[in-house]
Amino acid sequence: MTGHAGIQSFDEPPFNRREILRYAQCPGCTDDTVIAMMEDCIGECRKYASMSYRVSYSILPIVSLDTDTGYIDMGHMSVTSRDLAGNLNGCAKVIVFAATIGPGIDRLIRKYTKLDKARALFMQAIGAERAETLCEMFCSSFEEELRPRFSPGFGDLTLSIQPEILKITNAGKNLSITLDEGFLMSPSKSVTAFAGICSDT
Repeated sequence: MTGHAGIQSFDEPPFNRREILRYAQCPGCTDDTVIAMMEDCIGECRKYASMSYRVSYSILPIVSLDTDTGYIDMGHMSVTSRDLAGNLNGCAKVIVFAATIGPGIDRLIRKYTKLDKARALFMQAIGAERAETLCEMFCSSFEEELRPRFSPGFGDLTLSIQPEILKITNAGKNLSITLDEGFLMSPSKSVTAFAGICSDT
């Protein structure tokens, strides 16, 4: 572990076409027309979306954790979620992070939402795959074994924790992530999550 807070940037990873098809609601599809559209959309994203792969994070101590009440004290922030407490139970530290591939993909999604619904669906799917791959790359960059990451909106961990996560990770300044009134992020292909660091490594 190199520090308690920071920013990481990654080079563009290979596109996981199987995952893109799954996100596009056509898993395992072999139709030539569909595959050609996917490849064309990938090419357009690479050329025009200017995707970046950046993560802003903070590593916090787990001062106390109560699986019965779900209250977790992480020093500079606290959360109440039984599901997250169960995920982090036994961990001494937790990585709190925000990740984004940037706003370029959103422009393409908006464009094709008006012009071509099928292409808009693939743009959405590509963005989801890119954000997921970024999170996997970030978590894999740590030598320690990590628990499966846990994001707001899963289980009983509400989206209302988003402002605190962006504050503790400095993601507003570092990644230009903002929230709307419903705590949804912009750029839309952004992820916030907790990843517990296993204590036995």
